[in-house]
Amino acid sequence: MTTLVVGLDALAALRDAGGARDPDPVVAAALAELAGAGGVRVTCGRERGGIRERDVRVLREVVRTALLLRMPPLDEYLKLALAVRPDVVTLIPGEREGLGAERGLDVEDRRPELLPFIEPLAGSGILVGILVDPLPNQVKAAQRAGAGAVLLHTGRFCWAANDASRTVEFEALTNAVKTAHRLGLVVHAGGGLAYHSAATVAELAEVTAVDLGHSLIARAALVGMGEAVRELRLLVQSGVGR
Repeated sequence: MTTLVVGLDALAALRDAGGARDPDPVVAAALAELAGAGGVRVTCGRERGGIRERDVRVLREVVRTALLLRMPPLDEYLKLALAVRPDVVTLIPGEREGLGAERGLDVEDRRPELLPFIEPLAGSGILVGILVDPLPNQVKAAQRAGAGAVLLHTGRFCWAANDASRTVEFEALTNAVKTAHRLGLVVHAGGGLAYHSAATVAELAEVTAVDLGHSLIARAALVGMGEAVRELRLLVQSGVGR
């Protein structure tokens, strides 16, 4: 069954926008877990949503499901990850690449650069993933680089301009999912997902987790974190998608 990973970056950004201590990502994580979330995800980076080192360290102490950390391949974040030991670390594009959350890493071209991060993380018993576009060549490159998981970027599917494009992108995503599974990789999916698109992706049996951040936090602002997670969990588990 596909699990739900709750991304807390948008909530941390809201906290920072108000210059206050609240809303606290740690409290939000506890509420999400109580409502049935299968994991909590935060992202390292000065320009990536306001998550602080303190947040990561305290979350490691309180999260009882799985703590997932996204990070650019930079030494300062590697040091933090090795100290905190999240359950999953996913490598993502760096802040200066101008890519934001719009696409995945080009593992084919950057494999030598990524190895010094993958090897120590994996050697510490951490499941290492890489955010990649849903392309078989990138999935295969991630496996060759030593990753144990891939986070398939679902943006092209979610942002498709019409039904025909959406169908094409879902077929591409499906192909990438099956390629990753065949290679023995753990398959997560995320990037631009909303409630119904997450349910659609969760219909793919090989996808073990869907990762939602902004859309879930936006819903939580209206109905509360617990209710937002419960609604989404029911959609994901029922397969009510496209």
